[in-house]
Amino acid sequence: MAAQPDQIAYIIFDASSRHSFMPTLFPPIEADSVTELAGKLELDPAALEKTIADFNAAVRPGTFDHTILDDCRTEGLTPPKPIGRGGLRTPPYYAYPVRPGITFTYLGTRVNKQARMVMKTGKPAANMFAAGEIMAGNVLGKGYAAGIGMTIGSVFGRIAGREAAKNARN
Repeated sequence: MAAQPDQIAYIIFDASSRHSFMPTLFPPIEADSVTELAGKLELDPAALEKTIADFNAAVRPGTFDHTILDDCRTEGLTPPKPIGRGGLRTPPYYAYPVRPGITFTYLGTRVNKQARMVMKTGKPAANMFAAGEIMAGNVLGKGYAAGIGMTIGSVFGRIAGREAAKNARN
């Protein structure tokens, strides 16, 4: 996605899989046809029609089982894709726009107890502080418990704010 124009891609699915995953905060973009969906996404309708037709042609029959990596897949696409159902064939069609992002740096940004960023030299930065997901790997080390990022952001956000305010007064 990062190499795409405007760094945007779309997750597209059809009515057959609409209720196969958890509800989202935002509703998907919905259309009764692939051409209409392309218009709503500001994509070339012919290109999207071809992409979906090529995808559907590459789908190989399999036995769908959402609890395991089953034998549903595509063949002839690069890279091959594991899929949940038999292609995109049942209107209405849905899409979510997605963009690349960083959730964790996993120990990429080190901080000290004052939430001051620790530089490559091992010394704390004079005026840079970090809190939240960018430094969460320092606290977590390995793995992730849902919601813990909010706690890390709150605790270190308070510390970083206090220390940055002190630094600004000096």
